[in-house]
Amino acid sequence: MSLYDASSRNIHRRDIREDELLITIESLRCQLLEVAEQHSLSDRAVVELSERLDGYILLAQNKMMESLRSRKAGNGPSAKNSRNSALRSQTALQ
Repeated sequence: MSLYDASSRNIHRRDIREDELLITIESLRCQLLEVAEQHSLSDRAVVELSERLDGYILLAQNKMMESLRSRKAGNGPSAKNSRNSALRSQTALQ
């Protein structure tokens, strides 16, 4: 099993927290830079790390899009807070 084996981590989890996801992305990015400095860009370790990083980036983008869609649909916590804030503002103006 390779140190950079993509199967060692489950990147398909939907319940991963956004902060954990961003930390993982940054960690993989740093690892990739270090390994790429020591090996050619076509080296297996570099390619595997790059593929893992791509998977996490896609997961983060999908989570961001889901969050945006839920806000637009009015289902997210931000949408509820925005409505409450708007109502308070309207009440204050009256």
